[in-house]
Amino acid sequence: MGIALIAMSFLVPVTLIILCQRFAILDRVGVVVLAFASGIVLASSIDLPAVFQGVDVQGIQTQVTELSIALAVPLLVFSMNVRQAVQRAGPTLRSMVLALIAVLLMTTVLAWLFQDRLHPIWQIAGMAVGAYTGGGPNMAAIKTAIEGDQAVFVTMTTYDILLSAIYLLFVMTLAKPVFGRFLPAYLPAGNRSPDKVNYDAVSVDTSNDYAHLSDESARAYARLLAAGQWRASLKSLFFALLAVALSVLGSQLFPDSARSMMTIILITSFGLLFSLVPVIHRLKSSFQLGMYLILVFCFTMGAMTDVAVLGELNGQLFAYIGLLLAGAMCLHALACRMFGIDTDTFLIASSAAIMSVPFIPVIAGALKNRELIVPGFAAAILGYALGNYLGIMMAYAVRWWVG
Repeated sequence: MGIALIAMSFLVPVTLIILCQRFAILDRVGVVVLAFASGIVLASSIDLPAVFQGVDVQGIQTQVTELSIALAVPLLVFSMNVRQAVQRAGPTLRSMVLALIAVLLMTTVLAWLFQDRLHPIWQIAGMAVGAYTGGGPNMAAIKTAIEGDQAVFVTMTTYDILLSAIYLLFVMTLAKPVFGRFLPAYLPAGNRSPDKVNYDAVSVDTSNDYAHLSDESARAYARLLAAGQWRASLKSLFFALLAVALSVLGSQLFPDSARSMMTIILITSFGLLFSLVPVIHRLKSSFQLGMYLILVFCFTMGAMTDVAVLGELNGQLFAYIGLLLAGAMCLHALACRMFGIDTDTFLIASSAAIMSVPFIPVIAGALKNRELIVPGFAAAILGYALGNYLGIMMAYAVRWWVG
């Protein structure tokens, strides 16, 4: 039964790809969105633990998501021109700084509003800043650092998963047309004009470097099994496994509380490093293989959504986290409007802060803008690096402030 559960996680995305290849209307929706939505529908309509009796469903799903995203991250950057991507990361990093400021400001306002309703508000504020500037590992690290209440931490984690899933679905579907009404459109690398967009690097034509990424449709996945390409796919998978293995070994040099964070950072770093090796860089099918694993990740994450958690809702804490997510996103959008940052860059930086590194390819795929994957990684790693510091500082600042 455990094998059947794993097989479902890998076969449903294949089915969605085939359906999108055959039906244009589904392809326009996007296979990434369909994968995530299919998982949520499955979780809300079928009791998976009852179907897969005797199996640790959540444990297997967690392992599938961790393995799929760990392999996807290096695969997605192997065939990219990393140097040019880093040169274009300036606007994304500026947007990320604005996102961090928005989270800090919104947390401060909400700490004042909820100080008599939530206890201990200072721990909640600190852990929330960690969660939405760096990610779940930062929230866990901050909980340990401030000796946070275990029950509060578990409840916050549950609500974070649910509300983050809603945020992710919004970003992948409605966010671009909504925020695109008052934020400028993204200009591809070859079409940028320095007098219109304030980019740090000189605009260069990278159409050749991204030619293999230009097909956003489900047809692109046919490359994986095309004549002469399946060997390249196997080679790509081997180098991705090597990057993950080296990262896991390297993370053992760090304390337990930092290993998850350092593993992701090392995986990203090895992926970028391997992309500089010509024989790996020329494996063009690596990107589609990475995107397929992203589909596995999205479907499995959706299937892990526990909608029943609303049955025992802590209204005040749920409202706090929901207002923090919505408020920080709106403040961030207003700041991006002031600084002339485009819609796609705003959304990738917002996702880097709220969802962290593993979700960058998911958002980039939904935005149909793969140029922002590496800059998005850079922004998310910045959030990882600063999240613990910002969260701990916020916790003790609120503790001093509210007494």
